[in-house]
Amino acid sequence: MVNIVGVQIRNTRGSNSLSFGKQEETKRSECENKDVLMYDEKRKHPITTNLKIQADKFVKAFTEYPQKGLKGSKNSNFYEFLTMGMVPYLTGSAMMIAVFNLASKFFDTPAAVNASKLGKKMGLGVLFYGIGKTLSKKMIETPVNLKYGIDVNLPYKKAIHELPDGDNTDNLLTHEYHKAYESVDFPRWDLFYNNKSFGPDRNSYYKNVGKKMGIKDEDLDHADQKVKPLIKEKVIKTKLFSTLSSYFWAAIGVGVAMQKPWENFVVNPAKRIANYQNYKKIAEVAKQEGKNIAKYDNFAKDFGKRFINSCKEFVNNKNKSVKIAGRSLLGLAVGMTLLGNLSTLLDFNKSRGADSQASSSLIDESKEKVVC
Repeated sequence: MVNIVGVQIRNTRGSNSLSFGKQEETKRSECENKDVLMYDEKRKHPITTNLKIQADKFVKAFTEYPQKGLKGSKNSNFYEFLTMGMVPYLTGSAMMIAVFNLASKFFDTPAAVNASKLGKKMGLGVLFYGIGKTLSKKMIETPVNLKYGIDVNLPYKKAIHELPDGDNTDNLLTHEYHKAYESVDFPRWDLFYNNKSFGPDRNSYYKNVGKKMGIKDEDLDHADQKVKPLIKEKVIKTKLFSTLSSYFWAAIGVGVAMQKPWENFVVNPAKRIANYQNYKKIAEVAKQEGKNIAKYDNFAKDFGKRFINSCKEFVNNKNKSVKIAGRSLLGLAVGMTLLGNLSTLLDFNKSRGADSQASSSLIDESKEKVVC
């Protein structure tokens, strides 16, 4: 940092920034002015952290970032542009659901019934697409995290010192949410050094990961140099297979949503309440007559039954071509997930361990000279 007549010029990793006024730095805590990893006391980032991050990005994507862009703010950046990508995604999904469900009341009776059936499938298709694409990644990412302690989604809060813009000359600190392994070529290694959450040593994080990878303690004197290439390899494989498999599972989600069991599924809460009250009347009459009727399926139970039946229909469809397509897609999804786990969890090149790395080093310590 350089101080020139009350002006502070700060150069932070990944961004150049100017901070005017000597008092600005003292108004904010040290935590707010530096990039920090976001995890709990167990060195994990819980689902609540992800929800907070997504909520913050969601609000700003619809309010703050578009306003800055339309005004031509000099502080608008590519991160804000990418964050605003959720706007067309969500509005487009909402339109796909609404075009059949909300407009069906303007159709004649037969058309309205068919539109309602398709509308339910479209809505569930959007829902299952998102769930399948998100949860399927965890089937590869979670085992890697459990075995090696490498969380490819570990978030960090990045402090951004903006330039004075218009009337705003005081509140120049903002934050962005990124992932430590967001860039495979340039991970944020610096955030793991001297991090007391992982241990007392400067390289505690790298030592912990190295031990889980099977590297001996005596080979971990310079753990960061030996473990970084191995971590990058795991991250590349994890991201590759989790991304590829996620699209297959997302397609399966859409396929399951298009099956017949969903056509008469009741979503409207008011209609469900009316159906339940009608069921109680029928059950009371049946009880007086000494008859038994099937138990009423609540929303969760009804949803579960239809989901199971839809999955069965997806792989055992009466249409032969649809059945082959469904089974093939399921096989690809399962196969890609298994291949991803095998590739990331099993080391097929164990000879490429610490000993081989030492032998391939440019420095031959026994001869005390550089090997060219």
